[in-house]
Amino acid sequence: MVDYEALGRRMKMKRRSKHLSQETVAKAVSISTSYYGNIERGMRIPSVDTLVEIANVLNVGTDYLLYDSVKAANPRLSQAEMKLLSRYLRARVVELDYGDLEEEDDDFPEDDADD
Repeated sequence: MVDYEALGRRMKMKRRSKHLSQETVAKAVSISTSYYGNIERGMRIPSVDTLVEIANVLNVGTDYLLYDSVKAANPRLSQAEMKLLSRYLRARVVELDYGDLEEEDDDFPEDDADD
């Protein structure tokens, strides 16, 4: 189940970090400002297409916006382990900069295997 309030909080946080108004995002997505505001407050459910458009305007992936709704794939994790995993993943997601996707990533070495 999607946590629409958490989705809205993430949208709002990212929108504010980019110094965008609700009106600016709504206009870019071709929806009304009031509808966009209701999505941010968790009172309206956006279509998948609208959610993707909002993510594109905010320059994030839909996975970032839906992060709080994802349940752990391993149900054997304790609540404390889930909390630690959640903190780690949130920190990593915040570090992502989707504008730098074309830059070379030094964290992953090139495959130098000879054929």
